[in-house]
Amino acid sequence: MSAQKSLNLGDDPQFLALPGGMYGAQQLVLSFSQVPTSGTFSIQVLPVGSSEWVPLSKATNLPASGAPYFIRSAGWIGRVRIKFDGVVGGAGGVLWAEQIELPSGLFEGLAAITTQPYTEANVKNGLQFYIRAVWPKGQTIPAGQTRKIWFSTGSSPVIVKARVFEFDAEEIRIDLYANPTGVTGGSIITPQNYNRVAPVAAVSQAKKNVTTVTDGTPFDPSDPEYFFGASNSPQRTPGSILQGRERIVPANAEFIVAITNTGSGAARAQYFLDYYQGGTDLPI
Repeated sequence: MSAQKSLNLGDDPQFLALPGGMYGAQQLVLSFSQVPTSGTFSIQVLPVGSSEWVPLSKATNLPASGAPYFIRSAGWIGRVRIKFDGVVGGAGGVLWAEQIELPSGLFEGLAAITTQPYTEANVKNGLQFYIRAVWPKGQTIPAGQTRKIWFSTGSSPVIVKARVFEFDAEEIRIDLYANPTGVTGGSIITPQNYNRVAPVAAVSQAKKNVTTVTDGTPFDPSDPEYFFGASNSPQRTPGSILQGRERIVPANAEFIVAITNTGSGAARAQYFLDYYQGGTDLPI
């Protein structure tokens, strides 16, 4: 079963109806006879019997200039809608949906399917990023002073996969805040993509050494994180935040990571944040 629709490259959503719906797995294809030079597109699906559109994380704010795209979806869907934003050039746009045949008995436990960790899938789909902020020997944090990292999710939610903090200090405290005000200054931290073949453009942004009018609302009120070293420099050791829990943060939000040297000497530190850019699930 398949269906297709010719597209008008405007900003208004356009709809592809699937009479009777498609059940199981689908492949959505976006193609142009002349590929646009700029602009983005987003695709959502409407499950049969539902009134809520579901965004496809692998097809949200993707550059139209990268077409053709082949995007997987799953479930019982009845309609597809696509929205173009700021598209320049391009002609002959077509969106179509094809049902993908799955092995008989797959959902009854009678056929096998290959699985992989989410992070591995995120990397393959170009959606896994990291940022790193460092205060080395030449930029130490004096006792009693604070250094701040500003992070903005942009137009996509973010799921923090790993957060590692290394330090050389007697004692350091970390506080997390949401919705800071008056953020100025600082130096840009460029989000790095693990996929060097087909990376998705980062919509998140970050800076270190920013100043704020207010830091915002604490993530975990009355629960700052402390890290302890030894009181004498040769014995100071790095520490890290163990993996195992994910923190999900919304789109179009800003945050502050405040690193305060609460010890008696200068501190060296490195803050590493590993995260997925997208919704809380991936289409198969």
